Amino acid sequence: MGNLFCCVQVDQSTVAIKERFGKFDDVLEPGCHFLPWCIGSQVAGYLTLRLQQLDVRCETKSKVRKLM
Repeated sequence: MGNLFCCVQVDQSTVAIKERFGKFDDVLEPGCHFLPWCIGSQVAGYLTLRLQQLDVRCETKSKVRKLM
């Protein structure tokens, strides 16, 4: 519906990828943006800027050397 009026809203902690006629054009920051679809501008997708953390427990064995 928003694209019908050429307005796109990008939420906080995300960015939108703008393309024109299928080719990368710009990265849209959070906020409201004007994308005139009549000249081929559209949003290709959204990327989140939130940090993703993966906790991994890894057990290792190592040989301790003594230096003389």
